[in-house]
Amino acid sequence: MRTLIHAAGCCLLIVAPTGCAQQAAAPAATPTETTAETMDETSKRVAEVAAEAHGWQVAVVVVTDVPNGAAGACRLVGVRSNNVLSASTKTYAVPHDHEVVGRGEADALARVLDACGDEASPALWAEAVAAFGEGVPSGRVPKAEANISSDAHRGAIERGGYSFHPPQFAADGTVEFFMTDVEGGQLFEVRAAHGSDGAIDSAVKPAGRG
Repeated sequence: MRTLIHAAGCCLLIVAPTGCAQQAAAPAATPTETTAETMDETSKRVAEVAAEAHGWQVAVVVVTDVPNGAAGACRLVGVRSNNVLSASTKTYAVPHDHEVVGRGEADALARVLDACGDEASPALWAEAVAAFGEGVPSGRVPKAEANISSDAHRGAIERGGYSFHPPQFAADGTVEFFMTDVEGGQLFEVRAAHGSDGAIDSAVKPAGRG
């Protein structure tokens, strides 16, 4: 899998400022949120994999379906531990109902998107690229301007040429979306598409012209 990252964004992808970011509001709990007592078998499998990977206790793991995160034979879920204050939500995928895919696994993004198939929406593509794309920084995909901090907006506006839009497909089939870093203080513009060899090519740069 190849990831193309613009030089202007390289250092920003590695180092995020601390103490200056206004944290974007966390999404509210949804009816699809499940705990150990209410999980289906697939969610239990995801919880076990995440607990082992992050040293969590399975009994306090919470699994939540990612909004618009299911298509074809693929399902995206967010996983966190209620027992670890600093534990951020991790995104996992369940392609074909028999395996659990996490960030950093070989060919994770291609496997997930292949399972999602042609039914995958721009929002699902964006979440998958943000969660599993090689070289793509850990962060969140804002669906509206209200989900972006004032610091991130300011930086994009100062660079010029910035106009927010939710995840969308371009005429050539490329998905285009914005994402913030984990701290919420930086805003990136991401483009991703299937390459000629079937791999997923993605490009990340600070939002705006730079």
